[in-house]
Amino acid sequence: MRSLPMLLLASALATACAPAATIPSPALTLHLTAPRQVVRVTNHNWNDMEVFAIRNGGRRILGVVGAAQQATLLVTEDMLDTDGKLQLGARIQGRRDMLIMDPVRVPSGDYVDWSLENEFGRSSLGYYPL
Repeated sequence: MRSLPMLLLASALATACAPAATIPSPALTLHLTAPRQVVRVTNHNWNDMEVFAIRNGGRRILGVVGAAQQATLLVTEDMLDTDGKLQLGARIQGRRDMLIMDPVRVPSGDYVDWSLENEFGRSSLGYYPL
């Protein structure tokens, strides 16, 4: 059995010999894009909602917002249409029914606020300054 001072010394040496954290090279981070748009979603539905961005007919999931919860989701440049418009969609997890909003052009520096209601037709989308 080792003594406490020996264990502390061994722990200190192991920590000192551990490699320092490094900054990733630009080649590794080149494909990453910074968030372009912030989307605040309020789910007034009693079901979990899958939220996605639509571009050229394809969908990319942004996240899942729990029943009666709020979430902040991030949209990157590659999820916007070529003209800079954002189109969002949502569906109840496990179901086919979808809510697809019309594309909107959000001014730079604004965030999107999307309220999902039990009746999809009553849902609303707006944008406001950050």
